Parts: sequence; structure tokens; C-alpha cells
Amino acid sequence: MKYFFNIILLLSLCMPFFAHAATSTDTTPSTSSGQATIALQHVPTSVAQQQQFYVDVVLDTHGHDINGIQGTVAFSSDNLKFVRSEIGNSNVTMWVTQPALQGNSLSFLGIIPGGFDGLINPFDPTHKLPAQIVRLVFEAKASGPAIITASQFSVTANDGQGTLTALPDTTTTVNITEAISPTSYTVTDSIPPLLSASIITDKNLYDGKYTLIYTAIDKESGISHVDLQEGNGAWITIDNPYLLQDQTRKGILSLRAYDVAGNVTTISLPAAPSPHRSQAPIIILVLIVLIILYVIYKKTRHHHPFADHS
Repeated sequence: MKYFFNIILLLSLCMPFFAHAATSTDTTPSTSSGQATIALQHVPTSVAQQQQFYVDVVLDTHGHDINGIQGTVAFSSDNLKFVRSEIGNSNVTMWVTQPALQGNSLSFLGIIPGGFDGLINPFDPTHKLPAQIVRLVFEAKASGPAIITASQFSVTANDGQGTLTALPDTTTTVNITEAISPTSYTVTDSIPPLLSASIITDKNLYDGKYTLIYTAIDKESGISHVDLQEGNGAWITIDNPYLLQDQTRKGILSLRAYDVAGNVTTISLPAAPSPHRSQAPIIILVLIVLIILYVIYKKTRHHHPFADHS
């Protein structure tokens, strides 16, 4: 949890669109009545073998204003196969760690710049609705009850103090029937992702070394991954933030954001200006002045009445 808090703090300081920075050093989880809760929502509740379906991880803030969330979702690997995660409709707009599969669980860490306290209910503005954090797509492998559990969830409050709160665990069960019905869950998407990035230095982040931070958003199928190329190097998939390997910043940085549907957006960041290059105009100006002074000196000496003409 301390890592979670530090990441929220550092990126709050680095990203200019953050409305509030988490500045507290107290990372002890707290609980209180009416705290935020996590729910696992899925339709239908029963599926056939080889059928794909989704489970939405939903956050109900209960009126609390939060700007960061992390957690883990585990599932029964005996009768469930993880297919992919979708974050296109997520209210998390900056992912430090996108949902990543490790064994039979997925962990993630995301930030909501400016804070979030729920979706506005058009029928009752005084009561805000829960919001989707991530959609997880599974495929049923074998019949029987498939258990999915959300645990180790915590949120940071958008209160100027970075208050860290642990959320209660929750579990849901999907019944897999004996029937076999190969069905794929697909999303139609032809719109490329939105991608922006910048290079920062902060003494609290990688000891002040050059670090890349990016924002990749896709409201249709969601972001699949982001690749980076430093100069003429190989393309690699990166997390956010990313410590640059070339700390001289001599090469151009190229980034590609891919969404789940395969659409891609590419941007480039220029190399850092050379310190010698930045001094070049001054050096040229000094040389010009010296040349002018030399020409004036020669002309003045040539026309001096006491100059030696022998």
C-alpha cells in the first residue's frame, strides 16, 4: 500500500491536470461507516461451457471523493479462462498498472485526476451511481460454480491529505452449466486511442532521472498496451511511469498506443537540446563582434596619420 500511495503522490505532483495532490505521509488504511465499496457485476449469472462473458468491477464511492484505486481480482482457474480486460468505459483515466494476469489473479493500479465521487443519476441528482473500474472477459471451461473474488482493494481520498482507505472484499459466483455453446464476446471499435506523453524529473521518482509518463485513453474497446522506441532502439511494451534507458536524451522517443480492437496511435517526443547547441548562437554572435572589431581596427590603423607606410 505504501507503493500505491507514493505513486499517487508522485504523479499528482508531476501531472499538471491534477486538482489536488496527495501529500500525507500516513499510509495506514482506515475504515469508516459509509465507506466506498467494490462490487462484481455480471449478466447472465449462468453460462454454458466455451461461452465468453464479462464481469464488471464497479466502485460505489458512497459520496466520498477519491482519486486513486488499486486491487486484485482472483478467479477459479479450474473452470474459468481469462480472455482480456477492457478499460474503455472505465472512470480511471490514468493507469499506472493496467490489469495484468499473474496466475489466477489480476492486479491493477489507476488514478482519477481531479477526483471522482460517483456518476450523476439523471433521475435523482442527489444520489450518485457506482462507476465501472474495469471489465474482465472470461471464458467458461468446465461445468460447476466459478468463484470470482475482489480483494486487497484500497482507494486514496481526493482530500488534499491522500487518506488511504482499505475496502472490504467481495465475492460472486457464476454457474457454468453442462451445455456447450462456443460464443465469443466482441467489441466493435474503429476509433484510434488518444495518446499524450511528457518527460519529467522528480527527486522522489527514480532519483530524479528522466522519466516518461503518458496518458492513453480509448473509450471504445480500451487500451491494450503502449510501446516505446528510444532513438533507433527496439520497440518495447512499457508501464507507466517508465524510467528512460537513455538518460542522455539524445534520441527521439516514439510511442504507440494500441486498443483492444487493434487500432493504433503514434506520437513522438523530440530529443533534448544539446548544451553545446544551445550555446551556438552566443558563440556565433561573439565571433561576429570580434570580426567587426578586427575590421574596424585594420581600417583605423590604415588611415592613422602616423601609421608607418614604408
